[in-house]
Amino acid sequence: MTLPKPRPTKAVINALRSENKRLLSFIQRLESATSPEKLWRALHSGKDRASITLQQGNATSPGYGDAEDIADTREELSDKAGESGLAQSVSQQPIFDTSSYISVDESGDLNSFGPSSAWQTIPSTLSSSQSAATTNAENALVANAALSRQLESRLATLGDLDGVPMDLATHLLELHWNRQHHTFLLTYRPAIIRDLLNGGEFGSKFLLNSIFACASKFSTKPELRETFGNSEEVGFRFFQRCDELIVQENLLLRPSLATIVGLLLLGSTYVARGVTTKGWLLTGYALRMVYDLGLHIDRKTPDDKAIEEEVRKRIFWGAFVCDKLQSLYLGRPFAIKLRDAHVSLEFKDIMEENELWTPYEDSSEHIWKRGRPQYPTYSVSCFQRLCLLSKIMTRIIDEFYVVGATVESAQSSLRSIDDLLQEWEENLPDGLRIDSPSHTSSRVSHAPNVLCLHIIHHALRILLHRPLVADTHLRLASPPETSWKQCSEAAEKITQIVARYRQLYTLRGAPYLVSYGLYVACTIHARNIGVNTNEIMNECRFTLEQSLHWLEELAVPNPAVEKTVLIIKKLMSTRGVTRDLTHENPEIPAEEERQHNEEDRVGDIVSDTLGADAGTGLSMEPYFFDDWNESFSDDLLYGFLEQDSFDDWR
Repeated sequence: MTLPKPRPTKAVINALRSENKRLLSFIQRLESATSPEKLWRALHSGKDRASITLQQGNATSPGYGDAEDIADTREELSDKAGESGLAQSVSQQPIFDTSSYISVDESGDLNSFGPSSAWQTIPSTLSSSQSAATTNAENALVANAALSRQLESRLATLGDLDGVPMDLATHLLELHWNRQHHTFLLTYRPAIIRDLLNGGEFGSKFLLNSIFACASKFSTKPELRETFGNSEEVGFRFFQRCDELIVQENLLLRPSLATIVGLLLLGSTYVARGVTTKGWLLTGYALRMVYDLGLHIDRKTPDDKAIEEEVRKRIFWGAFVCDKLQSLYLGRPFAIKLRDAHVSLEFKDIMEENELWTPYEDSSEHIWKRGRPQYPTYSVSCFQRLCLLSKIMTRIIDEFYVVGATVESAQSSLRSIDDLLQEWEENLPDGLRIDSPSHTSSRVSHAPNVLCLHIIHHALRILLHRPLVADTHLRLASPPETSWKQCSEAAEKITQIVARYRQLYTLRGAPYLVSYGLYVACTIHARNIGVNTNEIMNECRFTLEQSLHWLEELAVPNPAVEKTVLIIKKLMSTRGVTRDLTHENPEIPAEEERQHNEEDRVGDIVSDTLGADAGTGLSMEPYFFDDWNESFSDDLLYGFLEQDSFDDWR
């Protein structure tokens, strides 16, 4: 920019210097703020002064274990949710970097993305009684959740829900609470029950039909199966109703919390059904609404809005996880960046943490089933750990799988990300561990959401190490000798966990991410056949064939899994691996019969291996890397659903 004539006066220069100094000080205050509270103090104290005294100290994220008078469970969850070191390492940048969502207008006032932001409503300072008020709000949320459960029986008096008979509606709601709900915590149960009974946002017809549509794939009720031509659609009426409501109520142009949840549920389900384009687009709308409503900001609300604050946090983190998983499946960019993930991972309603989980049984079928043990759900702590794992997943995708990834960046990131995965596992609370001495018995296990957590963890180990030994642009001249061993050990662990899952619950109600983890493991098992001793080769072959059969079972609720079955079969054919038909069983037995016949046999496979140290069982010795020239182009891990057009394939 050319300086105007005449030259500026000394007074103008001094004024500019003063303004520059003030702005630099303002930036310093923002960068040194390590929590939302400190950030707001920085923004609102000394705003017009040229400089301020920066506070020093070991600040931690707000609410992460700093309340002294809360229940032991909440304290433990708060401590684990913080893990500021792990969270900071994952992000590789100041965790409260505000540059991506702060705007400054002509008057110097701060906003976030204009009128959609609720940030300007946050109180600028914390009251001295806030800690006690927060504890009261937490206790009130738990009490409200408990009372809400007692009110659920009143739903029967409604007669129907958007035309769905109450018995069928209750069946689908119970399936949802039993399965999908615990994976992402998107649906805040007390808010939905409240609004179904009294009217409100979360009683919306769109959200309700989204839940019905997504839960219907887990149901065996014949009335949910509708025939169209030569194909059978499960829950078609609910998907169709959602499409109608999107148009009739103009939902894509009217963002709301309930609409975000409904879109995320539908997007995930469409991807699992193999309708990837529609799933991707619906999820994309939801993720844009997350920003439009300012959910990426850790907004502080009055005590009487505690339910809204809890809902907003859960929806943000549920959206964050869905975003990363879809990026993994489809090989497409994620929408929520790490720099925007500043919402607290401390959830105030912890009622579901210690609830006992048991497989859903339809009371209308009157089928006697043997008693099964119940396991603590650990719903809140498990979801917190999944969120941290999703942050690590983001790093892996960024460093190893997106356009622009280089050998240099991959090599420099390998150790740090590997350490993060190890640190994540080491810091798990005992209830979420599957390798502690108390959990090695075949008689001790976990709820499905906990097993899913470990499946994803081991899949990420393979995602991290496999590119370094593949014949790709990221292959190192001298690949780490431990990389393939890491892949083999992780694949073995996945197979063991899936076997345990199948033994306890069957795969009929498993989420799609179980299929992804098992597919990732199969890509390793297939390559371990034929390069080891006969004994190990036979074990690998049996493991691969079992895993392939399990993928076929998983394709029943999630048709997109058929794509992974085809990929593995093609990989086996390319490598000259024939399938032993004696291990095939296309007829999936009824749950009761399969449980009775196979429980002991499958238990033998996994009873002693879930808690075994790495390096046992099928773990391989390192390959001779000088002779290794393996291509992984036929069995992608990132974007495998887009390997060919799956929409066309279907």
